[in-house]
Amino acid sequence: MESNKPTLHYMQNSGSQQSLWLLEELGIEYDLVLHERPGRAPAALKETHPLGKSPQLVTASGRTIAERSAIALYLIETYDKEGRFKVPTPEQDPDWNSKDNDKFREEQLFSIGNTTLDSLINMKTTLAVFANHTPFFIWPILLGVKYTLDTMFLNTEIDNYFKFLDAELEGREYFNGTKNPTRLDFVMQWYVDLAAQSARVDLSSYPRIKAWFDRCISRPAWKRALEKGNGYDLEFWKMKMTS
Repeated sequence: MESNKPTLHYMQNSGSQQSLWLLEELGIEYDLVLHERPGRAPAALKETHPLGKSPQLVTASGRTIAERSAIALYLIETYDKEGRFKVPTPEQDPDWNSKDNDKFREEQLFSIGNTTLDSLINMKTTLAVFANHTPFFIWPILLGVKYTLDTMFLNTEIDNYFKFLDAELEGREYFNGTKNPTRLDFVMQWYVDLAAQSARVDLSSYPRIKAWFDRCISRPAWKRALEKGNGYDLEFWKMKMTS
């Protein structure tokens, strides 16, 4: 059924928050369907997309788009008529340095978030969840595995990438060197927030990332999105495990 506005399927405690943030930044009319998170994604999300994950955006024409990056691309290309959240061209903004902020650098940063950081943070979080919910007789074994992987691999790798991202923000308010967030920021904010909340990465160790993150969550649109969602707590390691 077609509508004249998009519909966001938002799941509690998930990356749906970043898509809702973008909708609020755009200031357009939209419908919001809130899904509770019983542990894993609810079965109702499979009714709108075969993957059954969130966020999902049902466009005004009835097409369903999944994944934060694709949703952000669609929303910005479709509704950002003034170009506030698009990467400018040198002709549009002579002060914008396209040499250092080109599509190849952007693609590299997208890949760091969507592949590397996603894998590292999810691995660290999954180990923490299992360590906190393991029967007592095997708990010492799993805790030892977690400690070994954390200290010998995960912590070092995450720190390496966060140092790189911190350096990439030198002289930039947002990752593309713009005055407003672009698609890259709407996507990357999820991985940084997930790392801080769920993997317990101390953002104060990366001052440029911390300043960027604070800049994002201080925006009125982010605060409105928090109020309209149905929960945003990413400390998965202390949540109950469900099937």
